[in-house]
Amino acid sequence: MAFLVIAWGSAFAALKIAVEFIPPVWNASLRLWIAVATLAIVLAVQRQKLPPLRDRAWVFYSVTGLVGMAAPFILFAYAAQSLPSAVNAMCNGASPIFTAVLAHLFVAGDRLTLQRVGGVGLGFAGLLVLLAPKLMGGLNVESLAMIAALSAAGLYAVANVVTKRAPPVAATVGALMMTLWAAVYATAAAIVVAPLPAWPPLPALIAVVVQGVFPAGLATIGWLFLIQRRGPLFVSLSIYMAPLWATALGVIFLNERPGLPAFVALGLILCGVALATLERRPA
Repeated sequence: MAFLVIAWGSAFAALKIAVEFIPPVWNASLRLWIAVATLAIVLAVQRQKLPPLRDRAWVFYSVTGLVGMAAPFILFAYAAQSLPSAVNAMCNGASPIFTAVLAHLFVAGDRLTLQRVGGVGLGFAGLLVLLAPKLMGGLNVESLAMIAALSAAGLYAVANVVTKRAPPVAATVGALMMTLWAAVYATAAAIVVAPLPAWPPLPALIAVVVQGVFPAGLATIGWLFLIQRRGPLFVSLSIYMAPLWATALGVIFLNERPGLPAFVALGLILCGVALATLERRPA
């Protein structure tokens, strides 16, 4: 869990650095192929093999590769061009709120209790505080970027639920299947949408490698491991804490200064996520 918080929280600072020189679709494609290479090495070290192509697990992971990696990676990269990394991460912090609603509908045992309904309500209040000031002036680059980031958070929630229902495979195997599909999707989109970018400077290259190895590669193993054993709501706790780490990195290293509404929104979202996902231990 701690590794997921650090890896996912750090991804937004790395993303902010990379998209200054690399178009969003190409950033997503590059980081995913780096993740594929990383996971292939891990799989070889573990002496595991991918299932045959006729295995139905490939179908499930083709879906999660699209909605859980390729599409949200592109959307968050697009948002990073206009939003501070901290605000981008705050939008991602809403994913557990969406997960709570979807888990209620599609995952047995993850029903919405009165406590969780209150958490979902607080979370959506936070989203309104975050989004309303931008939308009051009409649609502009920044508000569209925020909508893109929130859409990506919603897609992560869909992936959480779909993955819980996927056929059981080892975490590294599932991570590689999912990432391989995602890399194919993102590359196809990049070829169609944007020309091949010029060779980026070293900081941007390092940022892409960091995104690929850690949040897109190794963290995906941990994500699948926790979803398979503890369920999507437990995993959402890491997303609940990641915006705090991302905000700290943005303020300290990128000199970002989110306004008061952003911090009010973050507080409401985090309180909502805590209420919706935390369970009381029996005495």
